[in-house]
Amino acid sequence: MLPMTLGANIGTTFTALLAALGVLAPETLQIALCHMIFNIMGILVWFPVPFMRRVVVNAACMLGFYASYWRLVPLLYILVMPRGPKTGGGQR
Repeated sequence: MLPMTLGANIGTTFTALLAALGVLAPETLQIALCHMIFNIMGILVWFPVPFMRRVVVNAACMLGFYASYWRLVPLLYILVMPRGPKTGGGQR
C-alpha cells in the first residue's frame, strides 16, 4: 500500500508541474519543481530503508486504530497538526 501512496503523491506533483508548464510563469515553475523535489526526497528518505518504512506504516496503523474507537480523533488530528509556516502574506 505504501508504494501506491508514494506513487500517487508523485503523480499529483507531476500533474502540478504540467499545469505550471502550461502557465510558463517562473514562479509557478519554481513552486512546482520545489514540490516535486521535496516529495522525491521524502520518498528517498522514508522508502528504501525497511526500518524507516515501518515508522510510517505503524504511525498510520496507530492513527487508524484510535480513529476506529473514537470518532473525534481524525478531527483533532486535523485541527492539531501544523498547517505549514505561519508567515505573513505573500506577494500577490
